[in-house]
Amino acid sequence: MQWDFVIYTPESTRDDGTHVKEQRRALPIDEAFKRIAGTDRRPLLVLRECSVCNKTDSALLRPGVDNEKTMVLSRWFHCVKLPVDVIEPDQPFNSLFPTNDAEHLFVCSVDGSNRIPLESDTSRPELWAAMAKVLGVSYAKDPNAATKEILKTHDKLDTLDSQLSELVKSRDDALETRGRLDKDKVQKLEKEIDAAKKEIDALRKSIDRLAKLDLKPAKPA
Repeated sequence: MQWDFVIYTPESTRDDGTHVKEQRRALPIDEAFKRIAGTDRRPLLVLRECSVCNKTDSALLRPGVDNEKTMVLSRWFHCVKLPVDVIEPDQPFNSLFPTNDAEHLFVCSVDGSNRIPLESDTSRPELWAAMAKVLGVSYAKDPNAATKEILKTHDKLDTLDSQLSELVKSRDDALETRGRLDKDKVQKLEKEIDAAKKEIDALRKSIDRLAKLDLKPAKPA
């Protein structure tokens, strides 16, 4: 997961021109959304860390294959992590998670609209449905088709990676064989290794192309 760790430390200017830190205070919710979004117009996936999941992705990801679709969908979000103390009343982003009973994470449009609260134990289908709903209102083209194609391509990559590992092992074994070196066999394996690497590179580039989706035009201020 590619996370953005947003820190807000406001400063004020004295009459003599020097800068001092202001007393910590919670931002209004509309200002909080502007600060965490910054110049990134993608929809938001915002997670608050806790004592259990601190410095991990365990609040969103689970051991097993279910993570793959979550990570594919997450690439179209601006993923933001907020610190454990976000539930403190004077923390700048407290308005996003005002109490310890607040949800663990949420997805929403870049301005905070279309917010869908989620928990770490939310079922994967519910999580994906929430992510897809926000993506659907944020992008000019529904990412559902691209998601399916990317997941299919991941399967092809897994197969090719396994094949490449076997080819490399066979090539290395042939080079280490005692006695006369079978140059023809080694050359054949080298060609197959090069072909597999080129195919892997082509598939990775196809994933990048599939992932390039245009956001809907920004609403007038």
